[in-house]
Amino acid sequence: MATETEICNIALGKLGGAGDVGGGNAFISSIDGSDKVSSWCKLVFPRVRRTVISDLATSKAPFRSTVRFKDLGAVISEANRPEIGNYTYAFNLPGDCLTVVSQFIEGSVVTRDQRAYSAPGGNVFNQWEVVANSSGTGKILLTDYLTNEDEDSAFIEYVIDTPATGGFSEELINCIATMLASEVAPMVGRDMEASNTMMAKYEQVVLPKAKKANLAGFNNSARNVSNYRGGRSRSIGGL
Repeated sequence: MATETEICNIALGKLGGAGDVGGGNAFISSIDGSDKVSSWCKLVFPRVRRTVISDLATSKAPFRSTVRFKDLGAVISEANRPEIGNYTYAFNLPGDCLTVVSQFIEGSVVTRDQRAYSAPGGNVFNQWEVVANSSGTGKILLTDYLTNEDEDSAFIEYVIDTPATGGFSEELINCIATMLASEVAPMVGRDMEASNTMMAKYEQVVLPKAKKANLAGFNNSARNVSNYRGGRSRSIGGL
C-alpha cells in the first residue's frame, strides 16, 4: 500500500533524490506541496498512472482492480456516428473507459493471446477498433461482431483510471515510479540520458515483470474437456 507522495519519492530515489532543486531535500514531503518538484509530480502523476494502466491493458495483462465488463447497448445510428470505414457496427463506450482490453462473447472465457476473431472458414479479422466520437467528447467501438448474449450489441472488457493508490500492487507501483522518474528527471537537474534510461528500464524490465505478475492472476487458457466414447468418463484438466 502506497500513497501518491510515497510513489513520487520512490521515483526520486531512482534518480538519486531531488538534491539542490528540492531545497537540499532528497524527497518531497507531500505531492500537494508548493515547491516546484512537488508541483511537477502532481501535474504529471495522473497522466503517468493512466499510461501505465493503459500499457498493461493493451498488452492483455490489465491490473485486475481496473477491469470492468459491459454490454454496450444500442448501436449508434448512422446519423450520429463518424465514418466507420469497413466496420459494420459502432457503439458508444462508457464514459469511464480508459481503453478497451478485448471484445468477446459474453459468458465465455477471456483469453489474453490476441485481438482477433476466427471467422467461419478459418479467416482471421481484426475484431474491433476504438476511435473518438464525432464531437470529440468520448470514444466509440467499431466492430463487425455482435457478442452479447442477446446478439444485438457488443460485450467488452475494458479498464478504468484508478486514482486511489491504496490497492496498487508492488509491480504497478514500480511501473508508475519508474515512468515518473523519467518524467521528473529534467526537473531535478538530470540530463536526458537519465530520463531515457528510466524510460528504457520501464519498457524493457519493469513493465514486462508487471505483465507477468498480472497474467499469473488470470486463467489464460480454456481447458478442453476430453469427450471419451464407449462409456469412459471424461477427463478434466488431465486428471
